[in-house]
Amino acid sequence: MDVSLLHPSELAPDVIDAWRALRGADARYSSPFHAPEFALAVGSVREDARIVVARGETGSIELILPVQLAVSGLARPLGAPMCDVNGPLVAQDATIDVAAAMGEAGIAAYVFSGWPEAQAGRGVKLRQREGAAVADLGRGFEVYLDAQRDCHPRHFKKMRRLTRQAEREFGEVTYGFGSACGDDLATLIRWKREQFLRTRRHDVLRAEWTRRLLEACAKEQGAGFAGVMATVRYKGRLAAAEFGLRSEKMLHGWIAGYDPVFASCSPGLILQEKLLELAAGHGVTEAVLGTGEDHYKKYYASYSTPVDDGVVTATGFAGGARALASGLIHAVEQGGFGPASRLAGRTRRRLDVILAVETSLGGQVRGLARALGEDPAMARTSAAIRAAARASAF
Repeated sequence: MDVSLLHPSELAPDVIDAWRALRGADARYSSPFHAPEFALAVGSVREDARIVVARGETGSIELILPVQLAVSGLARPLGAPMCDVNGPLVAQDATIDVAAAMGEAGIAAYVFSGWPEAQAGRGVKLRQREGAAVADLGRGFEVYLDAQRDCHPRHFKKMRRLTRQAEREFGEVTYGFGSACGDDLATLIRWKREQFLRTRRHDVLRAEWTRRLLEACAKEQGAGFAGVMATVRYKGRLAAAEFGLRSEKMLHGWIAGYDPVFASCSPGLILQEKLLELAAGHGVTEAVLGTGEDHYKKYYASYSTPVDDGVVTATGFAGGARALASGLIHAVEQGGFGPASRLAGRTRRRLDVILAVETSLGGQVRGLARALGEDPAMARTSAAIRAAARASAF
C-alpha cells in the first residue's frame, strides 16, 4: 500500500482521472460534493485541505479520502460543515480499507456526517442514519408532478392557490435557472445569515472561507460540475433563491432563502416546484433535496437514499487513543437514556459545526460560548458530557 497526503492544488492529472473513474464506477459517488472540482474549490479557500490517495499493490488508485486536517491529526470531511455528502471513494475491488489508509497518512480519526450507505467495519463506527430526499425527474417533470399530486393532492392545490395569490399581490412573476449572478448570491447569503440570527443557529456564513467557497463554486460551469442558481422575482424584485451544485444529471440543493416581505405567499415553496420543472428541462434526472426535518420535502421527494453519520478511527496507537476519547459521548448518545441521549447528540452536532467552520482558536471559543449561552439545554449539560462532546466533535 502506497499512501500520499496532498493539498488539492498538488493533485496530478492522473489522480484527477482516477478520481473521476471511481465516481463513474459507483452511483454512490455521483454527488457533486464527490467531484474533484469541489475539492479544488475548497482547496482554494482552506490551507488545511488534504486528499488521502491510496494505491494498491498494482499501483492503481483504490481509495481517495478528501479531508480537512487539524494539526492534532484529527480530520473532518473536506468543506465541512458545507459538504452535505462526504466520505471516501473506494474502488469496488479495493484491498485497502479506510482505517489502514488513514493510519499510513498519519490521521488519527475522521468524523463524517454524509457518507452514502456507509458500512460498519474495522475502525468504522456508525452513529446515525438519515434519509436524503430525492426528486426523480428521470421520466420528465410532468410524470413526476402527476405522481406527487396523486400522493399529496391538498398540498399541490394549496400551491396553485399561493402561486395565483402571489401574482395578484406582488405583480408579474419571472423565474430564473442557470449560473449565479453575483448580486443574487450576495443577497441569498445575507438572507441566510439573517435566518441564522433569528433561529440562534451558528452562522456558518460568518466565516470568510465559506462565502468564498460559494463564490468559487458559482464560477464553475463545467459539464461535470457547476454552480446553479434558481430564482423567483415579482416585478423584477428577487423574492426567493436557491443555490445548488450540479454534476452531470444530478442537482443537489445547497443554500436557499427568501425575502420576508413575500412570506405570506411562501415564495420558497413556489420556487421549489418551479426549480424542479426548470431543472428537468435542463436535463437533470435527480434533484437531491437533502436531509433534515424540513416538512416540505415529503411533498417533493420520490424516494430517499441513506446517508450515515459516524467516526473512523485509524489503525495504530493514535487511532485507538482517539477512539477512547470519543467513547463516552457515543455511549451516552446511543445508550437509550432518553433526554440525556438526545441532548448529547444535539450538543455533539452543534459543536461539530462550530469546530469545523471556525478556523481559529478564538473563533471556536467564541462560537462555543455563544452556543452554551443561547441554548439553555446545552448550558445544563454536565461538564463530563460537554468534555466528551468536544472530544467527539474534534
